[in-house]
Amino acid sequence: MNQQELSHHGILGQRWGVRRYQNEDGTLTAAGRKRLAKEENKWIKKNTEKVTNYAAKQASQEINQYAKELLGDKSNYNKNGKLNASTINAFNRRAAELMTKQVSDITSPSGKVVKFVAKRSELGVYMALADAGYDMSKLKNGVWSSGRVAYKQTVLDKAEV
Repeated sequence: MNQQELSHHGILGQRWGVRRYQNEDGTLTAAGRKRLAKEENKWIKKNTEKVTNYAAKQASQEINQYAKELLGDKSNYNKNGKLNASTINAFNRRAAELMTKQVSDITSPSGKVVKFVAKRSELGVYMALADAGYDMSKLKNGVWSSGRVAYKQTVLDKAEV
């Protein structure tokens, strides 16, 4: 009499059509990282304007006060009467710092916190997601300490922040 062996070639408890997004040690698989990135992008599209407006409104008094200080100093203007780039960058860094303070308790679905990054050579800030303890001073005027440009016009390199 032949005895047949029963063998199982799957993951115990796995259902057809259900994907695993984590390894046994808790790290994400490639599919899990892709899924999380997709969720974050969706969250960013939905909340960027709302979070930015909230932070700007909360920090507006301090930002306006700093702007008045900069505009009152004649050394901040070039010979054409326009603000020089270093003044604009200083204003952006200060605005990003003040706005980041206002949203320190907001997190994305992956647990990253919202931070603001100064634009280079034009007025304004970008919203970014960063790990909770990340030091934003490593990103100065849109350039990493290594010299590599961190972001282009409207795209911020969120993966490394």
